[in-house]
Amino acid sequence: MNDQTSGNDDLATLTQAAHDWRERLRSPRLSAEERKAFEAWVQADVRHEEAYDRAVTIWAAYDHIGSADIAADLQRASARELWVRFKSSAGSASRTAGARLAAASFFAAIVALLALPLAINIDFGAEPSDITAEPQRATYASSNGETLTITLPDGTEATLGPETTLTTALSSQSRDVEIAGGAVLFDVASDADRPFTVSAGDLTATALGTRFDVRRNGGVARVAVSEGAVRVRYPFWASGRKFSMTTSATLVAGQQIAAADGEGLRSVQPMLTDKVGAWADGALVYDGATLGELIADADRYYAGEIVFMGDADHVAGLTVTASFNGDDIDRLLDLIALSFPVDVDASETDRVVIRPKGER
Repeated sequence: MNDQTSGNDDLATLTQAAHDWRERLRSPRLSAEERKAFEAWVQADVRHEEAYDRAVTIWAAYDHIGSADIAADLQRASARELWVRFKSSAGSASRTAGARLAAASFFAAIVALLALPLAINIDFGAEPSDITAEPQRATYASSNGETLTITLPDGTEATLGPETTLTTALSSQSRDVEIAGGAVLFDVASDADRPFTVSAGDLTATALGTRFDVRRNGGVARVAVSEGAVRVRYPFWASGRKFSMTTSATLVAGQQIAAADGEGLRSVQPMLTDKVGAWADGALVYDGATLGELIADADRYYAGEIVFMGDADHVAGLTVTASFNGDDIDRLLDLIALSFPVDVDASETDRVVIRPKGER
């Protein structure tokens, strides 16, 4: 076997492994052991990270390409179809000629897909002036303790929690919104030709259905779905380092997920659909949230200021499963003092200081 053939075989094996990992990471049943194995695989060789990044990029591009966008000479079995055939063949007889043929066909499709930008003919169905037009931009903001409901120009209804800023950029091709902090409950107007994507820090959530909420507080971003489905993406983290590649999960009604810097995307968790966006009615519901998130939430409802002082990092990360009334933050603070190793000092006017117990 010559060096060129060996190099091609290595590339094929690496590409197959990267796509295998991409599929496994999308599963809500991904175990902690599997995630650790993936982290070890990524860090074992810089080529592994590059291969995984390509795999994510390929499928992200594929998801947004329709058959009408592809030149006639590229109208053949899709990469998705070839991948399914390959997985099926490899599972039943990984060493058979059929499996080798499926693998060869799949990797040939990947090469063709990478070349698509040079061959795609896109018809946007609009005059050139419409294509290059600037998106319609707007900013909405709620004040402390205020819940604000607005209707966006596309018909989407957005309910902002207290001290939340929402920036929108709507065009004829896409609907992009950004949450600087706080919480927003979305009831998305249906428009299959214009994806609706929410950014909250490094997290992005693309609506595949209708109703979901996005929260960003205390260094953690959360998405919960009550109707339809939402695809969530977040950078991959390992050993305290953020990689250029992303991990993703698709949530359906009754599911939630959280992501945090230094940790990455957590596993999908169940959530009662009637609890999604409950904060819009003044109910602050937490299931596995951190004390830091809870305090950041409380601060948005409290007329004064609530701050952590001292060496608070180790208590801010403690988890909370409880529900509180957003109209009674004083009661919430009393319960925190009873339930956690912290002292809550409300002696100052309009300022509450939380310290680890025993610190001054």
